[in-house]
Amino acid sequence: RWPNCGRTCRRTGATMWPIVGHLASAHHDAFAPTLPGHGSSSDDLVDVGFAAWLDAARDWPADVVVGQSMGAALALALAAEGRVRGVVAINPLAPDPDAVDGLEWRRSRGHERIEVGPSSVGEIAYEELPLGALLAMHHGLLELDLTTVRVPLLVATSANDDVVDPASSDVIAAAVDGPVERLALPRSGHVASLDVDRDLLGRAIVDFVARMMRR
Repeated sequence: RWPNCGRTCRRTGATMWPIVGHLASAHHDAFAPTLPGHGSSSDDLVDVGFAAWLDAARDWPADVVVGQSMGAALALALAAEGRVRGVVAINPLAPDPDAVDGLEWRRSRGHERIEVGPSSVGEIAYEELPLGALLAMHHGLLELDLTTVRVPLLVATSANDDVVDPASSDVIAAAVDGPVERLALPRSGHVASLDVDRDLLGRAIVDFVARMMRR
């Protein structure tokens, strides 16, 4: 799946605002923090690792965590620690040793950054990424023990994702130990929160959160 999955480490909290809007309309408190190294300059991602992103996620206690792409891995990590009652994983990445090998190969040949180009859905995002940040993301994924995720999980998968193989969702769904629901997003690409199925996604998340709060 490399090099496409390099785009997953570049976004700000604004990417999730449509979902925040759906949850707020249903009278839920919802927040979309920007992770360390994001939302400024790609230089700020240098030397920032998965542990820093996870620490930042821990600073926002929640009953249900919604994560997209790399954010889905953080949400699953919080669930593995027993911090949440439910998780929504949108176009999640599965652990992939080959991605690490590919990045290490590039770095061994002097590459320091990957160009990822502008967003096709108006996302506020970097157009290049340090290899170190991408390696940190993939190493974090490899350290995640999905079998310890025992809370309900909603996995949303875009049919037109050109960044993460949709089969990654199948890997996640099969690996966790809790109940899993699936949502297909037939018209969307990787950044589903901003794409054409965003209202379908938002409504499904609101319904999922309401059911988690009744448990």
